[in-house]
Amino acid sequence: MSTRKFKIKIDGKVFEAEVEEIGGSAPAAAPAPAAPKATPSPAPQAPMPQSGSGNSIVAPMPGKVVSIKVTKGQAVNAGDTVLILEAMKMEQEIKASVSGTVTEIPVSAEDTVKKDQPLIVLQ
Repeated sequence: MSTRKFKIKIDGKVFEAEVEEIGGSAPAAAPAPAAPKATPSPAPQAPMPQSGSGNSIVAPMPGKVVSIKVTKGQAVNAGDTVLILEAMKMEQEIKASVSGTVTEIPVSAEDTVKKDQPLIVLQ
């Protein structure tokens, strides 16, 4: 059995892998996976997106808006549930991280949203 080396490029990072050819009728033991030469560093956390002059409460993950628990002009406190988001077949309560007044609701019930998409804008 022969061993071959390959270079693999993932997201701009180059890794080296060693692959063993398996042949014949007798099963061969799988080689241990090659460890990457360079470990990519985690992506930096993006700051909370701003919309207008207020703070946006953003979607923590992609999902579907099930219901909106606040209305425009309503005062909310940090920790209040402002929206219910369905993600991975589970309903997630989205809570305000700061106190403020709702100035904009750029989504509606049943909307599909992307990660970091603004859901509620507070001032």
